[in-house]
Amino acid sequence: MSARFHVGVWVAVCALLGGCDRPTPPPALRVAMVVKVKGDAYFAACARGGQEAAKELGVQFFLEAPMDASVEEQIGVVDGLVTRRMDAIVIAPHEAKALAPALKRARENGVHVITFDTDADPKRSGREWFVKPASDEAVVRGLVDSLVSSAGPKAQIAIIASTSAATRQQLWIQKMREYIGKTCPMMQLKDIQRCEDAKAAYTATQQVLSKNPEVTGIVALTPDLLVSAAEAVKSGGQRRFVTGIGLPNSARPLVKAGIVPAFVAWNPTDLGYLAVQVAAQTIKGDLREDASEISFNQTEIVGSQTRAETVNKPIKNREILLGEPMIITAEKVDQFNF
Repeated sequence: MSARFHVGVWVAVCALLGGCDRPTPPPALRVAMVVKVKGDAYFAACARGGQEAAKELGVQFFLEAPMDASVEEQIGVVDGLVTRRMDAIVIAPHEAKALAPALKRARENGVHVITFDTDADPKRSGREWFVKPASDEAVVRGLVDSLVSSAGPKAQIAIIASTSAATRQQLWIQKMREYIGKTCPMMQLKDIQRCEDAKAAYTATQQVLSKNPEVTGIVALTPDLLVSAAEAVKSGGQRRFVTGIGLPNSARPLVKAGIVPAFVAWNPTDLGYLAVQVAAQTIKGDLREDASEISFNQTEIVGSQTRAETVNKPIKNREILLGEPMIITAEKVDQFNF
């Protein structure tokens, strides 16, 4: 039997076994990020951060952005991702309780579940971690203090919020009432309007000001609502002030115009980045259930050099905190690009 025959057999065996000297690398981790609605600037920034982390980690990243801001569509998306065999789902739930059964099904099918921005019902959903942008107390303190600095401690105010299913906003409203009662009891909350989108927020703000002409302060609880409320105030031509949760890039002209003297923010790109880091460590088993912090290496490009630093984020009660919120004013707004 010729030597050539033996070589041919050995090559064939190696091919069948996937290579003798080059073992097949493990498949890339598959992480899907599910946001609340397509086209929202805030969640687009979260997705950019998630994609950045995925690229650094060698993770396959999938973005799911429902066309409609509805629980039903998010449920359908989650069920579909289970079928597509994702390793982890990173999701900003539209509603805490209604989405919980779908997340529980994902967990039962071996998919890791991490919530971010807004939490799901922890017990009913079985989610493993909640990546929280900021403490609720700090957010509320920033909102009210920003309002007091512009409209005054005796102002009559209104709140423009998303639909009543927005669980975290509901909590903020409750805590705002409490904080106002303790720190500026002369301030009066005259109206709360809940809106499906930015267009509805513009109309709702106009209606609030027409019904309550004494209102001089508006609090809008998402970046898109903030811009719409401020544009409505601007069109009215009267001296009124708007604050809320915002993004520097979208709020900048209104800040410089004096309509939004200050607003509360955190970097949504950093939030999405952290959420995917958490997902990757969870899949690998590197993040223990009793962990008090998560650590990871983050790279940044400064000039022509790439720098790496170790980042630590605290964990408490299975919640991972991004950090403290920022108060952005006209003096600071040009320092940020998100």
